[in-house]
Amino acid sequence: RASSPAEAAMAAKGERTSLLGGSKVTYAGTEAPRSVNSIVEGGSGPAGQRVEGFLNDADDKQPDQVCWGYDQHIISALARLPFLHTAATLAFFVYFGHVWLLISHPALAVGVIGFFVAYGVVRFWMMWVCAFYGISVLNRSDMRDPSYFRNLPRRGVSMQFDSVYHAVMVPAYKEPLDKLRQTLDTIASQSVARNIVVCMAMEERDPKGPEVAEQLQKEYGPRLAGFCYAVHPVVQGEVPGKSSNENWAARCIKRKLVDEMRINPDNVVITTCDADTFFHNNYFAAVSHYFILDGEEERYHKFYLPVTNFMPNVYAVPALCDTRYTVLSVGRISEMANPISTPFPLAIYSVPLRLAHQADYWDPFVIPEDWHMYFRCVFADKGRVEPRRIMLLVGTEAVEGKDYFDTIRETYDQSVRWQWGAIDMGYLIMKVSVGWDVPVVKRAKLLAQAYDHHLFAVTMGMCLILAPFLYGKIPVELWTDVWTGSVAFVMLKTVMIWIWITHISLHWVFLCTADAQLRRGVLRNRMHFYMDGENSQGYRRWISLMLFPVADIFLFLIPTIHAHARMFYSSQFNYVPSAKLGGRPLPPQMPDCGCGGGDTGADDEAGAA
Repeated sequence: RASSPAEAAMAAKGERTSLLGGSKVTYAGTEAPRSVNSIVEGGSGPAGQRVEGFLNDADDKQPDQVCWGYDQHIISALARLPFLHTAATLAFFVYFGHVWLLISHPALAVGVIGFFVAYGVVRFWMMWVCAFYGISVLNRSDMRDPSYFRNLPRRGVSMQFDSVYHAVMVPAYKEPLDKLRQTLDTIASQSVARNIVVCMAMEERDPKGPEVAEQLQKEYGPRLAGFCYAVHPVVQGEVPGKSSNENWAARCIKRKLVDEMRINPDNVVITTCDADTFFHNNYFAAVSHYFILDGEEERYHKFYLPVTNFMPNVYAVPALCDTRYTVLSVGRISEMANPISTPFPLAIYSVPLRLAHQADYWDPFVIPEDWHMYFRCVFADKGRVEPRRIMLLVGTEAVEGKDYFDTIRETYDQSVRWQWGAIDMGYLIMKVSVGWDVPVVKRAKLLAQAYDHHLFAVTMGMCLILAPFLYGKIPVELWTDVWTGSVAFVMLKTVMIWIWITHISLHWVFLCTADAQLRRGVLRNRMHFYMDGENSQGYRRWISLMLFPVADIFLFLIPTIHAHARMFYSSQFNYVPSAKLGGRPLPPQMPDCGCGGGDTGADDEAGAA
């Protein structure tokens, strides 16, 4: 493409334009800038304008050490804290508390248990109120027309909608080809697919990775702005897994798009997902809209979070696993809809390239990557990073093994791997201790939220389960008549049993109601979501959901203790991807999109918080 006089003058001054408009940034080069359209359309310039093929040159930026080079040693030592916390709490509650409190201070024992119960009740009602509100918001958001976000007004900003460039990393290690096709189907069906470059984040240990990536490039490259792949080399000290693959792929993307193709990094958003992620077809358009709407002062301090859902294939797994994934999905909806919470990323999220570069990309030395990357960005950005809720549902599949019992075992192993995220407590404690440029309130809030999720909720649940058996003989004074002041004494065990019966009953009723609303609304006719099965409706579905207390114990509490014990023994973890089957045939009645369509108005009350 011939340069215009204005472009030539700009190149001579060492300036570069943003993608299709926006502010200029300086660049130490003399080549004329490129726009998104020239890359998407292939242009008429020299070969290589499109992002294609193998990327093997990465940005050489490396993370700085904050503790005199002893970061990994300190984190490894602090990895023992979760097990020490869990063991000490249970030891106190089971032995010391049972002996000392029960005999000497029974009132204090009742007070401790009462605090746990009160906290659990508040969390229970907050969860369900926010869950039903979140489902209503998702239903409204799901009705948006594919052009909805493009047509929304964006006053006071100069960046154009088509100037936002999406680089999507799809980490894959020996994944079934059909499963990757399903993920790419939902990416290629995006309303802004011509602004998306996919980078397959492959692993050097997978000898067939390049062959798979090249086959997928032939199939999906023409439908996107570009399709490439990066193969993470095995490096001494790095941990093979999703985070290290993302680190290498993101650095290769930056080298290719910014350093070689001279695309403005301020206009690039990186999205990471799993190999079995099914995007809503308006997700990237929504990210573009809110990225622009956040303005120059805020957009580079945001994490863009969709609502992660684990129900695309729950009817193909055992009822115990199905129930656990349904509870997780409803819980995530509640967390995302809760106006007073600060949700952390969960598996699938988008982050500006500028922020990722500022944080030295993903950490290649860890297994858990979503919370860890969020913490890295918060401290690299001096505490200014905040989540932006994108109230659109994005699916990722439940684990499927070779048979019934293998699926349960794989689900248990996945839960252990998820709870390995408690190792981030050590990292967070280290960063909180030395991150003086982050406000104290921000550091305290991060630490409290991580503690509540990884440590307190687990020990509280176990203590409440054990309380009727350990402290059941303590007499509790209850008012039987508030007018006359009549009282009665009952055993604490009786009170706790009735509390548990009430809690489980209400939880089951609400869970069945939320599940039905999701299946009949947001999940209906979604690409690669399978809502038909022998246990999908009626009394069979209700009976299977009654397993949630058992699922919580065997697929959450026990795996958590297991993970904490393994961390205490060794902070090294052999990452093994979850078992996933290949793609199922697409039902003929299922439309090739992720939303119902129909609303093209400019009302934006349900788009994001």
